[in-house]
Amino acid sequence: MVSKRIYEQGHKMLKYIKLPQACFPIRYIIKNIAKLLLCLLFAFSFFPIEATAEQTVMDLDSIIFRGIEYIHRDSFKQGISEFEKIVKKYPDDPAGYFFIAAALQTLIDDYRNEKYQADFEKNIDLAIEKGTKKVEKDPDSAIDHFYLGGSLGYRGIYRSFRGSWWGAFRDGGKANSNLKQAVELDSTLYDAYFGLGAYHYWRSVKSKLFWWLPFFGDERKKGIQETMIAIQKGKYAKDEAAYSLLRIYLEEKDYPAVLKWSQEVKRINENDPFRLWMTGFAYIGLDNWVEAKGIFLELLNVLKSSPYYDPAGEYECRYWLAYVNYNLGDLESAEEELSQALKLEPKTKGNDYAEPFVDKIKDLQKKISGGLKSR
Repeated sequence: MVSKRIYEQGHKMLKYIKLPQACFPIRYIIKNIAKLLLCLLFAFSFFPIEATAEQTVMDLDSIIFRGIEYIHRDSFKQGISEFEKIVKKYPDDPAGYFFIAAALQTLIDDYRNEKYQADFEKNIDLAIEKGTKKVEKDPDSAIDHFYLGGSLGYRGIYRSFRGSWWGAFRDGGKANSNLKQAVELDSTLYDAYFGLGAYHYWRSVKSKLFWWLPFFGDERKKGIQETMIAIQKGKYAKDEAAYSLLRIYLEEKDYPAVLKWSQEVKRINENDPFRLWMTGFAYIGLDNWVEAKGIFLELLNVLKSSPYYDPAGEYECRYWLAYVNYNLGDLESAEEELSQALKLEPKTKGNDYAEPFVDKIKDLQKKISGGLKSR
């Protein structure tokens, strides 16, 4: 989610030519962090591409701006097409590969559509490969360290969701090292605190059992404070850091804060699926079943009307609608939502998003059936 203001500020660099716990599955929590990191990477990706004329910069500006605007509107096919022009023109630079991967991951996360995994993996690996070469060539570049750190963190979260914990922790450690190096090289790079904040907060959440050990501890507060620094002082990441607070405050079970920040980011894209998922979960946390139902109905419409629709998204959304209706006492509507979800189940086999909801649907079915029989 990159505003025109953020994009225009970031483009100036071109002249230098250089997630209640029981309700929210762990896998879902992990996966949504990816969306937040994606926003971070969009905000901080500068394009150190060799340019010999102002027209070259203007052409690149036009391509990137169009691509970002398309992604901003969830027009992924058009956005990726724009970024592919960068790859074609600058095949040895990481920028084009990164933007393609970022667009694909947003699509996957928003719509639970895993058909694009192979393309994502190919492009994020290429971005890291080329980013590593740039850091090796110029180890004193704060921007390049930040770019590499963000890309590694992005891949680490993707790996953690799929059970590759060793690879995820390895990427996470390297990401943190590069982000810290970026700040050390440029103390005014306040936007880097967005990445550091995400690392410190989520590392603490996922290592809770080890807080008593040296080098672990609870750094959630530190992570939130670093995120606020990015919002207050950052030049490019204000909106992106605000998005990240939805997931953080949901994890903290501070549901009023989730709703507050949901209103903040609504101005960016009111139909953004991530915002709707988070908002719906916040209302569930508050036992505000009426508002939750309205949000999930809105989300269902967004998912089904998108060309990037995947049955897994509808499958999950209908579970939450059934859950909400059950808590409203509308057992018939709850039963109907589960019936619709079960029709989709054969089409969701192998989808990592859908997997946790297979057992949840069975459990909820039993409760609904018991409630109907007791009438």
